[in-house]
Amino acid sequence: MSSSGVVILTPELEPRIADLRAVHDPAARQGMPAHVTLLYPFMDPVKLGPTQRGRLAEVFRGVPAFDLSFSRIGRFPEVLWIAPEPAQPLLAMVRAIAAVFPDYPPYGGQFETIIPHVTVAHGDGLDLGALEPEVRARLATPVVQRVDGASLFTTIRRKWREVDRFLLA
Repeated sequence: MSSSGVVILTPELEPRIADLRAVHDPAARQGMPAHVTLLYPFMDPVKLGPTQRGRLAEVFRGVPAFDLSFSRIGRFPEVLWIAPEPAQPLLAMVRAIAAVFPDYPPYGGQFETIIPHVTVAHGDGLDLGALEPEVRARLATPVVQRVDGASLFTTIRRKWREVDRFLLA
């Protein structure tokens, strides 16, 4: 089954974690660059026509560009991640997209609280504690990035591909 998602790419962070993600994050092995998820899962790519893309573009046109910093790590039970700061602009975008596309809640509605993050490692049985010192060392100098757009990705033959980009105000 094909899928789609809306993300903020983190190209400034990518070089610091790409090798770890390639080994420990299934999404990286499927072609997804380092990113912060805004909406996943989203609609079937076949349904992503001009009307839906136009509605997404309208959401992002109302958001001013902003800077993110990456210096802090966190963990979920099976995920090691890096926190983007400040989180508020990201959460505002998540809420705005969800308001326009209420049939597609973030993460399928399975979490009450959304925590913006960049996944470094994800999987059952990974020794995340062993990876933490390496990630901390790579973030000794914080990464700062300007966010001026969001990307729409879809899966094509089980590989993620960027199919659209929406500029912020």
